[in-house]
Amino acid sequence: MNTIKTSIIMAAVIICIIGSAGATYFFMDDVKNSEINNLKTDYDDKIDQLLDIMVDFQDIAFNLEEDVDALTEDLNDTKNEMSFMKEKWEETNESLVEKDLEIENLRTGNKYNLHDPTYNEVASFISSDKTDETPFDSDTFDCENYVLEVNNNAEAQGIRCAMIVMYFDGTDTGHAIVGFNTVDRGMVYVEPQTDDWVENFEIGNDYWTDCVVPGNYAYPEDPYDTINEILIYW
Repeated sequence: MNTIKTSIIMAAVIICIIGSAGATYFFMDDVKNSEINNLKTDYDDKIDQLLDIMVDFQDIAFNLEEDVDALTEDLNDTKNEMSFMKEKWEETNESLVEKDLEIENLRTGNKYNLHDPTYNEVASFISSDKTDETPFDSDTFDCENYVLEVNNNAEAQGIRCAMIVMYFDGTDTGHAIVGFNTVDRGMVYVEPQTDDWVENFEIGNDYWTDCVVPGNYAYPEDPYDTINEILIYW
């Protein structure tokens, strides 16, 4: 009897142990599942955070690219401005060099020591001057340009030279020549385009036929070439 009772107790104990082990197993399984779910949730959160960071970095990269483009454009504009300023500086520097040369000429007396020449001195200067060899061009080199060049060349040699402007009757057009107040023959005039002497230079005369002494040129008479005004500039 005692043996049976003992067997029953032993069986009950075994059943309790087995039940307890099963309960413990299921409890541990629930813990593991919970940990796995928590890890999965953390993993998903980390992935979402990484995706947000990637989006932010993409926005930053896009903004940086726009900034780089804007800076590149500003840099190109600055280079263009610097190139323009350099060109202007070079032009200004050239102008200053020319002004310095003019000042030096003034200091050395070249402008103040101009003299009225002799007739032969004028003839020699006109013969050697090459301004008349420049082709006439109504747009780029007309009578005023001839006069200015001869005037500058004469003054460079210390010869006082006048710029003569005349206006014709019946028209708004005019013409320009050069003049010299010679010490031995008084005022003499020269057509700088041809180096011809100009005589009988008076109001009422036809300039090209009455005044210009032809050398290698023949001038046709024109009723609109009658001189009605003469201006002299020294």
